[in-house]
Amino acid sequence: MMFLSKMTCHERPAAYNACTEMKRDPLKQFTALRESLSKRKAALESELAGINAALGVAASSLALRTRRAQNTMSLKEAVLAATKNKALPKAEILEAVTKLGYRFAAKDPMNSLNTLLYTDKQIKNSGGKFGPA
Repeated sequence: MMFLSKMTCHERPAAYNACTEMKRDPLKQFTALRESLSKRKAALESELAGINAALGVAASSLALRTRRAQNTMSLKEAVLAATKNKALPKAEILEAVTKLGYRFAAKDPMNSLNTLLYTDKQIKNSGGKFGPA
């Protein structure tokens, strides 16, 4: 019996040659792995669809996500509108912006407001009261 390493490439089994060829060519290796994963994904999706059908779960109910708040104006526009008549402290700006209909997606709206108030050049801080620059 001869060892595989001592055999010429014509004497080696075809599977061995294919395996070493894939090791030498990363693109072939990637393609083979991708195809394998795609087949596995399709099998899992069909199995999941069968389970959902058995449970009576609609596919659309699984894909529901909370959407980001859609606002007609940006936070900057809302702040400038709220402070156009007089400068206001942060808490009052937050209340006024909310009354204007701006919806925050963040858990803590004050963080979003603070970022805008302290970084935007069109908003001026005068002793804790913010207004247009």
